[in-house]
Amino acid sequence: MQSDETTALQVACDTEVSGCVFLMRTEEDDKERLLEIARDHVREQHGKEYTLDEIEAQHVTEVAVETEAG
Repeated sequence: MQSDETTALQVACDTEVSGCVFLMRTEEDDKERLLEIARDHVREQHGKEYTLDEIEAQHVTEVAVETEAG
């Protein structure tokens, strides 16, 4: 078994907002869906409106993810 490192996108809600621990990762090619889920979460749980561009600029980071190839 091999371990390969790939990149993914991660979005995290600002923990200062209601102590929220919302955290989600997805593959880079599913970025649009990640942004939409994050925007909906912030609107529904925190009553704040953000555009997809604002979510991407403020909350999305690229992270290394270890995957196991068999």
